[in-house]
Amino acid sequence: MKSIICFLLLCATSYAGSTSKCPKNIDVDTSPIERILESVLEEMLNRFDDMDRQLLELQMELNEHREEVERKCIPNCVSSTSSPPQLDTTTPTEPATTTTTTTTQPTATESPTYASCKDVPANVSGVYLIRINNTSSPFKVYCEMEKFGGGWVVVQHRFDGSVDFYRNWTQYRDGFGELNNEFWLGLEYMHQLTTARTYELMVEMKDFSGDYGYASYNAFQIGSESEQYRLKTLGSYSGTAGDSMTRNHKGSKFSTKDRDNDPNRDFHFAVYNNGAWWYGEGNQSNLNGPHKNVLNWESIWWWTFKNKYQGLSFTRMMIREL
Repeated sequence: MKSIICFLLLCATSYAGSTSKCPKNIDVDTSPIERILESVLEEMLNRFDDMDRQLLELQMELNEHREEVERKCIPNCVSSTSSPPQLDTTTPTEPATTTTTTTTQPTATESPTYASCKDVPANVSGVYLIRINNTSSPFKVYCEMEKFGGGWVVVQHRFDGSVDFYRNWTQYRDGFGELNNEFWLGLEYMHQLTTARTYELMVEMKDFSGDYGYASYNAFQIGSESEQYRLKTLGSYSGTAGDSMTRNHKGSKFSTKDRDNDPNRDFHFAVYNNGAWWYGEGNQSNLNGPHKNVLNWESIWWWTFKNKYQGLSFTRMMIREL
């Protein structure tokens, strides 16, 4: 910038000098102009010298300040020209160490599996794993180990109406609910169990007045899904609740609200009774109906218990290997 201004001033001075050579008939005194330009030029050069000197002093102060910072810098300080620090890959961080410890520890011992609840050595009721055979996958069941000699697989349990039992075919096939709450084990599991070995059936019930009864059958087997889970085998009855299964339900296919397998042409009993069951031409039981304290067929009922469509507050179906 300084050189450019000097160049312009020199040009102006040259121009002023050239004008002094005008024809003599023009009376122009150019000497004062030249002197003014020279004075201005000298003044500007002096100012530029002052500016250079100030810039030099600032540069020196900046260098001294940087050197002071570097002397006082802590050992871990990294200059702007250094490369970033590298992580020590030989020493794992604490989270990595924790994760490794967790994944390399031995897992907890898995629950043992049994062929049926009858093989469970403990006399404590609860959830256990059973495996039907060596090629099948184990699955959880609730084992009743205290009543009626123990060893029972609970396949249905109702006591408070917290679970909706008005469900479709797929849900009754696969099962629903929780084993420690109200539930239906599943028709497919029941088929596999009763086909692999011989089982008996126990049905418990209680009405809203607290009256209790049971019905026992010394044989129980249901067919496959291709057979519509037909109630193929139902043994001899014994108990206190009366026999509400043999007459109308033995040999019947299972029906749900979306699968009408009952033989009655006038009624779809699963819809009529708001349930799902081995409905026959006429019916004497509806253990998967609505949990209601009512006197009609839209409830849980076992006809021979009170000889009426009285809603039940509690039912439990259990099977045991013979």
